Amino acid sequence: MKQSIILWLAAGIISFLVGYTQSTTSSTYPINGTIKLNNGYEVSFSFDKVFHGKGDYQVLIASDKKNLSGVLEWKIISDTANWQTVPLKNNNGALIAFIPHKKALTEVEYRVILNDGNKKVLVPQTVKATLQFLGFVPPEILQFYYITLFAGILLAIRTGLEIFREKPRIKMYTIFTLISFFSFTFVFSTVKKGCELGVIGGTKIASLQDLFPSAPVLLFLLWIAALILVFNTKKYKMWALTSSILTIIIFLAAKF
Repeated sequence: MKQSIILWLAAGIISFLVGYTQSTTSSTYPINGTIKLNNGYEVSFSFDKVFHGKGDYQVLIASDKKNLSGVLEWKIISDTANWQTVPLKNNNGALIAFIPHKKALTEVEYRVILNDGNKKVLVPQTVKATLQFLGFVPPEILQFYYITLFAGILLAIRTGLEIFREKPRIKMYTIFTLISFFSFTFVFSTVKKGCELGVIGGTKIASLQDLFPSAPVLLFLLWIAALILVFNTKKYKMWALTSSILTIIIFLAAKF
């Protein structure tokens, strides 16, 4: 019992570290930063790269300097039109402006220009901020999407750690892992992708490749292979550990 608890704790810690690493290194991780202004004042920002909401996208700038002003500029990347300019408005000490909602898969480039005395301050300063509008995904779908994904990651890691038990139950954990990745790949990942692409709740037609991204399918196929090898070979411990490690590699390398 004590050994099982230790292995579950280890699996939980590893899953947390893997999930944190994946989220902070993901291509969709927001652009965050703090910029110093004159006289020691600062502004902080967090610019998203994807947006699932139904309404307009809010751009927010937080600062400890009162009476700060500026504008939001944005343009659709696929168009040759000039920048659209929206004045920033003060809202409880923060500066906000909105980018009008666009149809699914539309990408815009955006930036904020602040007036710091006689100086113009560009936000962000060193990178280009882009935002992709995606179709609205119901919160319940997002919740089960992440629950089934991280349950699969947790169970995959726990399966690999099971080799350290005197009487391992690798077959049982392999089955549970496969069930999690099946639910993730063929139910919640597909529905989420369909909503994002505008297939569900819209008029867009998507290909199977769009609805079934390679990473979720690869995780499912990996654990189909793991199930076959674990049940039919003598080196089932090696295959369990290998599948666990490959799951982590796929998760870290892919976009979820």
